Amino acid sequence: MNNNAKRYNEDFKADIIRFVREENRPVSSIVKDFGVNDQTVRNWLKQAKDKQDPGRIRIAELEAELKETKKKIAEQEVTIEILKKATAIFVQHNRK
Repeated sequence: MNNNAKRYNEDFKADIIRFVREENRPVSSIVKDFGVNDQTVRNWLKQAKDKQDPGRIRIAELEAELKETKKKIAEQEVTIEILKKATAIFVQHNRK
């Protein structure tokens, strides 16, 4: 991440989100008034929306768990293939 990136506290983020949601101010207006990047505001809005929907949180957790499980399975499949090859080499060597 860029070392020059601005950091905003949670109160500031909450105020920006409130302006957009409750006061129906457009994001472009917020960007001009507060000097915050357009995409940053949109990211905050998405994060706030995700926090409000417990279903999305659970889905994200399950997706992360599934990704980790698939990674472990792939690693185990590689290990199995290596062990199969090693076993074949030992069997072949013992027959000589």
